[in-house]
Amino acid sequence: MQTTDPTTPPVPHPTRTHPRSVLLRRRLAWAAVLACSPYLVLKLLWVVGIDVGVVHPDELNRAQWAAANALTFGMDAIAAAIAYTLTRPRETRIRAWLITLPLWVASGLLVVIMLAVPLSLLGAAVGDAGNPFAGDDFLRPWVYAIVYGGFIVEGAVLIGAFGLYVRERWGALLRTRVRALPDPAGTRDAQRFLGTAAAVLLGVAGVLRMTWALGSELGMSGRWIADRNATGRWMDGVQGGLALIGAVGLIVLVYRVGGARVRGPLAMAWFGAGSAFGWGGWMGLISAGAAPDSTLAERTSALLHLVYTAEMITGVLALTIGWFFLTECAHSFVANPTAHPDRTDRTAQREPIIQGRPAEHTVAGTASGRGARPGGSVVESPAG
Repeated sequence: MQTTDPTTPPVPHPTRTHPRSVLLRRRLAWAAVLACSPYLVLKLLWVVGIDVGVVHPDELNRAQWAAANALTFGMDAIAAAIAYTLTRPRETRIRAWLITLPLWVASGLLVVIMLAVPLSLLGAAVGDAGNPFAGDDFLRPWVYAIVYGGFIVEGAVLIGAFGLYVRERWGALLRTRVRALPDPAGTRDAQRFLGTAAAVLLGVAGVLRMTWALGSELGMSGRWIADRNATGRWMDGVQGGLALIGAVGLIVLVYRVGGARVRGPLAMAWFGAGSAFGWGGWMGLISAGAAPDSTLAERTSALLHLVYTAEMITGVLALTIGWFFLTECAHSFVANPTAHPDRTDRTAQREPIIQGRPAEHTVAGTASGRGARPGGSVVESPAG
């Protein structure tokens, strides 16, 4: 029987992972892999020159068309690869940032579609114009159904699988009260400065998008006004709402406001900043690279360029704050677990089960510096 040195801080109990939760996470991740398949097949066909679903293929610029589809194929292929990683039984051996960074961007992009498309369909059902599945003079209706429908399913199961993964890996941090968050390296003032700047930028971008969603033409170009439809307003409304929610989440986290669990404001900041960075970055880059006489360039006003820039800067600031936040919490929770009584839950009083193995072996492995990856550490840094 092993004895414990009383001068050594006690090793924290790992997050309790039930086998059913692991099984559900793996099934959802496999569903996400399958949900990516229709979009990937369609994009691959377009890259190789098979123009299925395109209304006027003879009007395409072949080089730009192939490059754009290769890029979006690669983006969704990364999402599929991450989803496959989440199906693996020992995915916690992978560096955290290799999963969290691409999924932060992917979830930000997908959550907007998951919310805006059903709202657009609902609006079309009650008489509003702008059915996103109606098709246009560029693509057939069934293409939009496959793309948007696939994204909605992909987003739901991928975010669900990732949520279970996060609970398995960082459950103790998620259950911590916001007011009890540590500041072992003394960077709280820097986090507050960066968080305030990010929240202000998110708030301004969110308010502008909400005004556009409500019908304002502030800062719009003539082409943008002419092409405006209900689907575009729903997109602006969802992006604006998420930006405002993300701003609130950031302020709560960096100023340690209230006694809520970390998981709530962290999710708000995650989706708010992620959607701003994903959509602002994507649209900002393609509009900046568009030809001056193109439709996209004519639709993009100077104010919209500023919004895209603000959203991209917000994402960089949020990434910086998140790195500080997770790294410091990882060090604090593992080095001094008794300093955070709010992190525990009722299952901490029982012997937890991790991946079907008794916890004593995992804890022993953590204490000796071995076996920490499968779940022995309570909170891991982004680099871990």
